[in-house]
Amino acid sequence: MFAVIKTGGKQYKVQAGQIIDVEKLDVDEGGEIRIDQVLLAANDGTVSYGRPMIDGATVTARVVSQHKGPKLVVFKYKSKSRYRRRTGHRQLLTQLSIQSIEVPGFDTATAPVIETAPLVEEPILEQPAVAGVTEPVGAQAASAAPIDVDTPAAGEPPPDAQTTVPGTPVSSVRFSANSSGSAAPTGDVLSIGGPEAQLDAADHAIDEPEIIAPETSTGAPELPAE
Repeated sequence: MFAVIKTGGKQYKVQAGQIIDVEKLDVDEGGEIRIDQVLLAANDGTVSYGRPMIDGATVTARVVSQHKGPKLVVFKYKSKSRYRRRTGHRQLLTQLSIQSIEVPGFDTATAPVIETAPLVEEPILEQPAVAGVTEPVGAQAASAAPIDVDTPAAGEPPPDAQTTVPGTPVSSVRFSANSSGSAAPTGDVLSIGGPEAQLDAADHAIDEPEIIAPETSTGAPELPAE
């Protein structure tokens, strides 16, 4: 069953349960409105005409929302006169949901009832603690205690930078002439620390073999060439 109604100077073909947009009506959202301007109604091939309206026919609708329609651009132009006008417009509309159509001689058509299932909140399951699971490496590093750095007391000289490097002996550092990047001759020892460290370095020094130049086969010194 459908009907043709008139509202806001326009005609609309409506059915029960349909949602349409019409010209703005002074009705609050959620309220109901009865439209008695029914021009035509049809049901199972039987048509009823009005002259101009059907007596006793009404359409009940519920106001869903009050909103604005799409933006329209209005442009005015006059040639050879430098006249240009551009404006926009959004029509005020009322959204209706057709609830029922009542026409004398026809059965009343009503909108189907949509049953919605109640919202059921799902319980939040807590995960049980697993034995033997350790914290991530990043968490352990973040929770580790900070390393204590010895600070010199008032009046004491600052510690040597070489003594704080891991793996470097405190007594002495030995440089070899064959090592790359070293210009010190063989046997030179760079002492680090106080007198006790120097004595300890002297006791543990390793004597390198002395390099002796080979003699000539004749045993006589070579004379310079004239």
